[in-house]
Amino acid sequence: MTSEARVAFVLFFFAVWCFMGLIPWAVAAVVARGRGALTALPMALAGACAAGVAVPLIGADDFAGFLLSLATAFFAGAVASAAGIAVAQRLWPMRPANEQGRRRDSESERSHLTPRT
Repeated sequence: MTSEARVAFVLFFFAVWCFMGLIPWAVAAVVARGRGALTALPMALAGACAAGVAVPLIGADDFAGFLLSLATAFFAGAVASAAGIAVAQRLWPMRPANEQGRRRDSESERSHLTPRT
């Protein structure tokens, strides 16, 4: 097998593991209504790839090991998604809508088209 084929083979595995991590991330993003989901995406993909790589490194490098790596990538993607969303919501909590961007001066209530008197 040529080196280009080996690189393509490994990249295919990483793409499949990332896809397996993307599925639980999408579910977690819907459940969290998008709050913190974007910052959790790299964590979910990295967790899925790390778990997928860990299975062949342990020694399961046959077809059963491949299926096991897919399952562990899915599970690790779910755990990393939940952890990433929890961390993001903890770092950037949601404020009530009536407190966002309020200015208390009278200039902010005027339109730019209203003549000044």
